[in-house]
Amino acid sequence: MHPRHWLVPALAVAAASLALGGLTSWGQTLLPDALVSFANSAGGWTILTFGVIWLSRVRPPIAAALGIVSFVLLIEGYRIVSGWRGYYYAEPFQDTFTIVGVLAGPIVGVSAALVRSGPAGWKPVAAAPVAAVLLGEGVYGLTVVAATTSPVYWILQIVLGLALMTAVILQARPRIAPSVTGGLAAIVGASLFVWFYVWLGQLGASA
Repeated sequence: MHPRHWLVPALAVAAASLALGGLTSWGQTLLPDALVSFANSAGGWTILTFGVIWLSRVRPPIAAALGIVSFVLLIEGYRIVSGWRGYYYAEPFQDTFTIVGVLAGPIVGVSAALVRSGPAGWKPVAAAPVAAVLLGEGVYGLTVVAATTSPVYWILQIVLGLALMTAVILQARPRIAPSVTGGLAAIVGASLFVWFYVWLGQLGASA
């Protein structure tokens, strides 16, 4: 593959991710209370990673690598700007978000590439991981941390997850099997996400 087919998109994804990550640090103080959770949430960074890779138009193998790049640089942008502002954030690979980003980045990257240009019939399956994060964290936000955060952003995140699945299912019609598979995968993934976040909270409380 000629470098121009991946190098320019890769540089664009890296630059955009670093800048957007820095903006999320400012977002924690500038966004209204109803939306401030976006600036420090797995769903927020998943949306941004999905978005920049979707816009890059790269193929799935490159998208998998760029998923890691995007997630890590979003967190690094957040960390760097937070440091400039006088707020401490863990060093690279010493915080949970970075580790999870390295593991989840390829999945989100491939999801973005396939939702953009993959076979229409199987787009519900491709979109399921991203929808699962949005739905799962939305439910987590409305239940486990409801006392300390506004419900508005969590509701918007759930709506976005449902909208994504609805859009790709409509594109897939009349392919019933991938639509059902994608929908079930999103529901199961969302349930696992909630369990994982609850487990992390319990782990942190016992540390």
